[in-house]
Amino acid sequence: MAKSRLRLKGRFFLMILSVAGIIAIVAVIINLTKKSGEIEFGSLGADMEVNAAVIRDETVVMSEQYEKITFDVVEGETISNDQVIAQLYKRGYQDETMVTLLNLKKQIYDYQMQLLGGQETPELTELNNSIETVELQIRSVSRAESSLDMLDLEQSLKDLVTQRETLLKTVVTPDTTLTQLYNDLSSQESVMSGWKRDIKNTSGTGVVSFYFDGYEQVLSVNKLSTVNSALVKAVVKGGNTANTASSTSEIPLYRIINNTHWFIAFVTNATDPMRLADGEQYSVIFPNYSEQQYTATARAGTVSENAVVNLLEFNVDIGKLIGVRTVSAKVSKSAQGLVVPLKAIEIVNGIPGINLSYGDSALRVEVDILAQDEKKAVIRAKNASDNITAGMKYLKP
Repeated sequence: MAKSRLRLKGRFFLMILSVAGIIAIVAVIINLTKKSGEIEFGSLGADMEVNAAVIRDETVVMSEQYEKITFDVVEGETISNDQVIAQLYKRGYQDETMVTLLNLKKQIYDYQMQLLGGQETPELTELNNSIETVELQIRSVSRAESSLDMLDLEQSLKDLVTQRETLLKTVVTPDTTLTQLYNDLSSQESVMSGWKRDIKNTSGTGVVSFYFDGYEQVLSVNKLSTVNSALVKAVVKGGNTANTASSTSEIPLYRIINNTHWFIAFVTNATDPMRLADGEQYSVIFPNYSEQQYTATARAGTVSENAVVNLLEFNVDIGKLIGVRTVSAKVSKSAQGLVVPLKAIEIVNGIPGINLSYGDSALRVEVDILAQDEKKAVIRAKNASDNITAGMKYLKP
């Protein structure tokens, strides 16, 4: 019996090829769809937890080498121009010179009281009682029995003693002995003036500080353009290293701080789309210091060493952060605008951008990231001349 044969005609082969072609076209369309999308309009909110360096608006006053220093103002006091800040004693100064001066003042006081015959005026009695109270407070602080500020107490005592000296000169009629004591005191004060000089503030009104951490010259509002990622990382890693100024070498003497103008700087990875957008406002909380919510404005950041230096400017009282160099912060931002997936954002030379689809071609447009979550970001064109609107097609890199 003869076997039957199945003969395939050309029409069948054409049908197979057609089906394969359709499948290929559909696959291409699906693939293109996966790599493209449409810009939407929406809103997002996000928080960033960062470690930042504090940059203060301050003037550092330098001094020549000196043997000793005594301050007339206390840490954190607001001072003005021409106000005496401290007395510097030249190298070679000996405390015996001051001891001689103080002994003369004591002799004068004792002799004045002798001439008064124990008859104190009510004003003198009040001053003596105040002096005794402050002296007791100073002893308590020196024994660690009180938390009062020693410099503040010393300044109060100096002011009270000066008031008493002035009062006694007006109520006591000098005799020959007292006149000679006054002359001896004047001579000794002349000797002392040769060893010391008053330091007057000439840097304007501001808050004074005598503490330094070594970063004052490089972390300055006048040098923001030179603040790079390596510097910020080093500061954050080093922590708060404030030390009191030494009086044995030529070092900064004091700082005048504008307490209502300051910055923080922090670093983000240049390959991460998220960074601050120049001119945008952000909410900031410093959890380790207070729950107060600050409003700050972002300033143009810089890209260096595969990192972005982000800057936030504050125009509000710095408060407890006035003596702090590093701080943990939570930076928050809610934004409404053009929304794209994070995968649509491509970082080139540290700058984020998206590729817009124009027919068979693509155009890269640099963008600012206003806010982002784990999947999407609100963007705007970095350059005002670039036009991006909802409904435009983008291509994923």
